[in-house]
Amino acid sequence: MKRNRNKYRKAPSNVQTVEKSLTLRERLFSALTYVRAKMQVYRALRLALIILPVVLLLFWGIRYAITQAYRMGIDNVTYESTHKIITREQALDILGIRGSVNLAGLNPGDWERALEENPCVAAAHIHAELPDTLHIELEERIPVVYVEMESGTDTGTRQKLYMDQNGRLFPVVPEYHTRFTNVPVWYLQTGDIREFRVGAVVEEKSYRPIVELVAAANHYSLQEIPSIREIFRPKEWKIILTLDNGAEVLMQVYDIKGQMERLAMIIEHAEAVGKRPVSIDVIPRINPTVIYAAQEKK
Repeated sequence: MKRNRNKYRKAPSNVQTVEKSLTLRERLFSALTYVRAKMQVYRALRLALIILPVVLLLFWGIRYAITQAYRMGIDNVTYESTHKIITREQALDILGIRGSVNLAGLNPGDWERALEENPCVAAAHIHAELPDTLHIELEERIPVVYVEMESGTDTGTRQKLYMDQNGRLFPVVPEYHTRFTNVPVWYLQTGDIREFRVGAVVEEKSYRPIVELVAAANHYSLQEIPSIREIFRPKEWKIILTLDNGAEVLMQVYDIKGQMERLAMIIEHAEAVGKRPVSIDVIPRINPTVIYAAQEKK
């Protein structure tokens, strides 16, 4: 009589229930358990054959990317300076770039902040271009005037800084500012600024006429108007200039352009008649006052 191997299987839906009624030995050595195990092994092998190449490809890709990143050095640096004050080499020195730099470790934002932390820099923009180029764009602060506290001439505590067109103070750096050594000195009053230091900003009502004055003077040659040596504002409305030829000029904060035109005409007339002005009041639109130096006896 043939042995019925499936004597406990009543219906397909009752397989699990029947298996639970078997002993452990019968479960382990049943044909059904063998078939299931075989199917699970085959399924695991097929899954492994699918996943393994993907894992290997992913691992190789990550390793290749890391290797290439460490090989990506910056060999080309393009540099553009708005005002040609800070050179390419000086900008790289601020960033501490010497030789090749790895693009993998480059953070343009950090480098932009490093440049902008320099008080002589107004703004910076940096971006990298694969495979090996770094672009640096820099805007420097323009020295409009030297600034110094007028009280320092009495106390002996004197410090000279530059001021840009927005009233911000920044240090005098000889290697940057070789073209700006002859800008005029403006002596500040205590009400012009809260604290005299690098990074401080002069009150707008104080610096605006000075910036306008220097801009207007720059439209004339040194033969038309000599260099302005010193600027004083003893009163809110009043400006006193000392020119390079020794003449003292009285102005007001209004109609700066018109007053500079009158000053140029006065100097031209003085040269034509062979006289040297020592005091000039350009405030009046008609008949400005001029005092000439006494004629030397020959």
